[in-house]
Amino acid sequence: MEETKTVFLSEKRKVVLEDDDDIALSLVSNDKEESRFEIAYPSGGYGGGSLHLSPSKKYMIFSYFSGESEEAFFLFKIENQELKFIYDSGYLYGEGADYCFVDDERILVQTFRTGTWYKENAEIDKNGDLYYEFGELNLFYIETHELRRHAIHVYPSGDWEEEKTDIGTFVFDDTNGNEFNVTMPWGKVTFYAPLKNILVVRFNNS
Repeated sequence: MEETKTVFLSEKRKVVLEDDDDIALSLVSNDKEESRFEIAYPSGGYGGGSLHLSPSKKYMIFSYFSGESEEAFFLFKIENQELKFIYDSGYLYGEGADYCFVDDERILVQTFRTGTWYKENAEIDKNGDLYYEFGELNLFYIETHELRRHAIHVYPSGDWEEEKTDIGTFVFDDTNGNEFNVTMPWGKVTFYAPLKNILVVRFNNS
């Protein structure tokens, strides 16, 4: 998602993020503030934030980061010209968060990186195989307000390159709540519901 501090609900209505000093979200109609939601300054610090609308414009995400490898989000429902608070994730360890809704908007999906592909960061499983804690794919169920976190462990091939595979995109393609298509630095991977707590991506050794 593109970073923005203003999202437009209609031609004359918008939500504006103000974070130069205090942090606040304003719902503006015809250049008049209709409602305002004040956000306490995070105890872990604040490195910046942005707003994102769901496709139907029924929900809005305020995503923000600490600047110390932590990501968080607020979720709001836009109803009766007001921002109705739904959920605050608090800071989760990671960087480069991306967000997407499943097709019917009952689930908010979040990804972010938690590790790097360098040998000193590698882990060894109980079978003696090398893997990396790449990131997380997390699902927030809007009806129940439940956040389910899923770690992604990547088992590289024998010819992988540290510098090449440590950079690149980690975002969604399409997701319908049953199949989660994610683009990672090495290509696209599909995870199928129900998701396990640890999602494994394994490449054949060369």
